[in-house]
Amino acid sequence: MLERRGKRSTERVEALQFLVEAVADRSGVRAMVLVDDFGRIMAGMGVPRDVAGLAVTARAVAWKRASADDVDAVTHGADVTARPVTTPEGMLYFAAMGDRVAGVGDAVKAVRRILCETLPS
Repeated sequence: MLERRGKRSTERVEALQFLVEAVADRSGVRAMVLVDDFGRIMAGMGVPRDVAGLAVTARAVAWKRASADDVDAVTHGADVTARPVTTPEGMLYFAAMGDRVAGVGDAVKAVRRILCETLPS
C-alpha cells in the first residue's frame, strides 16, 4: 500500500488538522472544516469567514436539513458539501466549500483511524 500522508502526528488534534489540510489541498476547495456535534471546530482551513460559515452549516447540510437560503446566508452563495462521521466519541462533520470535493470518503475513514489510534488506554 502506498503511503499518501506527507505530514504525520501522534497528537490527535494536529493529525486531524493535517488531514483536513491534505484533503482540502487535493480537492482544491476554498475552505474545509471538521466540526463536532455542537459546531465546535476541531480542524479547519480557509479564510475565517468561510470556516465560520461552514462550522455553522455543517451538521444541517450533512443531514440534508439545511435550506438553500440558510446556507447562502452564511456562505455567501458558495456550494457546500458536508458528510457525517461516526466516531467512538460521537458525531463529527466534514464540510467543504467549493465546486468539487474529492477524497472525503477516505478522509472519513482516516478520522476514525486517527481517533481510534490515539484514544487514551
